[in-house]
Amino acid sequence: MKKLINNIKEFILGLIKRYENLGYKVKKKIKFIIGRIFLYYVLIELAYLFILPFIYIFTTALMSSQDYMDPTVQYIPTHINWENFSKAWMGLDIVAVNPSLDPDVTPALGDYYSTLLNTVILSLGSAILQSISCALVGYSLGRFRFKGRMLIMLFVIIILLIPPQTLITSSFFMWSQLRMAEGFYAILIPTIFGHGLRGALFILIYMYFFQRIPDVMDDAARIDGAGPVRVFAQIMFPLVKSAFTIVFIFSFVWHWNDNQETITYTYLPQHNTLQEALSKILTNYLSELGFSGGAVSEAMKATAEPVLFAGCLMVMLPVLLVYLLGQKKLVAGIERIGVIE
Repeated sequence: MKKLINNIKEFILGLIKRYENLGYKVKKKIKFIIGRIFLYYVLIELAYLFILPFIYIFTTALMSSQDYMDPTVQYIPTHINWENFSKAWMGLDIVAVNPSLDPDVTPALGDYYSTLLNTVILSLGSAILQSISCALVGYSLGRFRFKGRMLIMLFVIIILLIPPQTLITSSFFMWSQLRMAEGFYAILIPTIFGHGLRGALFILIYMYFFQRIPDVMDDAARIDGAGPVRVFAQIMFPLVKSAFTIVFIFSFVWHWNDNQETITYTYLPQHNTLQEALSKILTNYLSELGFSGGAVSEAMKATAEPVLFAGCLMVMLPVLLVYLLGQKKLVAGIERIGVIE
């Protein structure tokens, strides 16, 4: 053992002596290679930590109930079970269904609903409305100087710092007084006025981008007779496409994954979203099989876990697609503004 340690010690000392005898350029190149190896190692480890949950979800979604219950099966299923996705499709209520309890009653067109359609309406509608309304507020705060501007900015920062969970009770009471607490109104209407989920953050993003545009741009437009609305629509807004991409993607993803407002306001079956259906997917799936209430054992729930993971994968796919489509502009915009959350 001592001989092995001495050999390793002599080998390391020999490498150090050889390194000392090398030239400056060679030493610099060696340092660069070692630094790159260390950097790539750290990046690979971080990527592994982030990718591992997706690998687990994907492989579990392809397992049968026997493979999932078998402790010897890890990550690689004995055979691929694609039926989990069809079962998850059924459990998520993605296909429009008839909520009527009477099968003999022919439902009207409005009686059909789809969790996927509801989620798309909320997420896409909120993203579009926030991208436009927050741009208007950010433009006014970033390009104009008026009385009360600093007070408005203070309110925007306060709204950003206050957790939305602390306001959900008062907000629900307010919308209940207006008889709009049931459905999409309580979520979509605030986005029209630059509020909604993370609206204060989007206003600050737009304000930062508008402040970086030289004053010469809008001054030249005003000399040519353009008003504030025309300056915003034809000159300023096209110059902040990176900010628009950031706000749109963030708003879409956050509304798609939100399970706070949706559970509060869209609690009726015809207004349910994918996030709500995901929390009930096991119950829905087992009820389709004829199990309900006390008849459902823990073993039965465990056998249905692959269906739950298949549902999680299906819910994630649209968000990943939106990110992949806007990845380049999103990364470029984040590098400019320094927003990471």
